[in-house]
Amino acid sequence: MKIIADTNIWYGLGQDKKMFEKVRKYFICPTFANIHELSKSENLLDKEELSRSAIQILFKFKENTIYEPPFIYLARLKQDYEYDIVLEIGQWLEFTSKFAKGHSINPEKKEFFKQEILAGRKNLEEVAKYFNDEAENIRTRILNKKAHKKIDTYQITAEFINFCVEQSTKGKVNLDGFNFDNIELLVKTLDRFFKTLETSHMKVQANDWYDFAILTYVQPRDKYWNREKRWINLINEAGCGHYLIKE
Repeated sequence: MKIIADTNIWYGLGQDKKMFEKVRKYFICPTFANIHELSKSENLLDKEELSRSAIQILFKFKENTIYEPPFIYLARLKQDYEYDIVLEIGQWLEFTSKFAKGHSINPEKKEFFKQEILAGRKNLEEVAKYFNDEAENIRTRILNKKAHKKIDTYQITAEFINFCVEQSTKGKVNLDGFNFDNIELLVKTLDRFFKTLETSHMKVQANDWYDFAILTYVQPRDKYWNREKRWINLINEAGCGHYLIKE
């Protein structure tokens, strides 16, 4: 059994040494999504020690790290798919390692780094806006919210996940024949998220994509660690509460 943690858990462990000592023997697996979120955050500039402590704690579990991006990881669950970690993300991992050891971002490069972060966030915000607009269009056509929530849309959700895999692998892998029960937490939580989006005033937020990406790494018998009530509620409503770490 592996434990997949939300990125906020790593921030928390970096600040709470007693909690770290309690869980240091657990098989917690840092993921590409965690490292990416920590390394592409404005906290690196504005809250440098907060970021450093989170990354340092993450590196204490480095032997368990899943380096593949989420949908590459999923593609490799389906079939053999070559992904060269050193070639694809080696320089970025080296930067993260140096930062954990005490290096700081060169003051002359801080503005460039900030603009890169903002550009990446803008992309996530544009995707979030697209989904919010689509949800609004659907919402105006729903006659009965309770009935809408009961519609079986798992196949549509699975097709969306398949689309993400195809895009990530440039069409080399699709999930035809894949047993989606192996990513039950992702499928059911994402499906519940979309239905809630379509029947309430909830909005997609830019960081939601990180949260969903992290769920990709969770398989049956694994556990997921998150302290955010929003996600805990969604997971419970999706019938997947048994995946949650109970604190």
